[in-house]
Amino acid sequence: MPRGFPLRMPIRLLTGLLLAACGGDESGRDAPEADRRAGSDTHAAARAPAAPGRPGDPVSAPLAVADIERWEKGMAAELSAVQAAGAKLGTARSGEDTLSALMGVQEMTTTPVGARAAGLDLDRYKAVRSNLAAAVSYLTPHLGGIDTTMLSPAQREEMRRMNAAQLEGLKDVVPADVIEALKPSAEALRKKEMELAGARMKGAGI
Repeated sequence: MPRGFPLRMPIRLLTGLLLAACGGDESGRDAPEADRRAGSDTHAAARAPAAPGRPGDPVSAPLAVADIERWEKGMAAELSAVQAAGAKLGTARSGEDTLSALMGVQEMTTTPVGARAAGLDLDRYKAVRSNLAAAVSYLTPHLGGIDTTMLSPAQREEMRRMNAAQLEGLKDVVPADVIEALKPSAEALRKKEMELAGARMKGAGI
């Protein structure tokens, strides 16, 4: 990269560049608030489960055990795409090159890549990803959240009950057989999800 063009860009400048690419004005007044925050908190977005849709809607139909492997393939493809875009950022020679690389690490860019690898329609992949990500987060509260070793036995039991209640709330979209199939690999899947979120931040120079 040429001297004077730092890898780590100010967050305000990064946001402006991304808004420009999405068609907003420099101040961001024409972009919805949700768009201005796109890509800034991938992890939180992933944990928000997709709401059940109309009966018979293939996008929001209950998940199957096979969707676990599809999600894993999708995450792997998204991670590869993010890493490739991050490598391009390191060799960027112009503002256009930098913007292209920064866009390449964003969730909106990698989601179609993940959907293709998973063999799913884009909207179905989003539903699979968000609901399974929510489920594994409730199955692995010790990862990326509260340090459970610091809790009393009573507090750990209360957390267990709360997470069980959250999983029960997902039963319409993540049935019990899928939860049982998730349990042996929940920790590994959670770590992969966290690795992807971290790679997005690293790829953006944050």
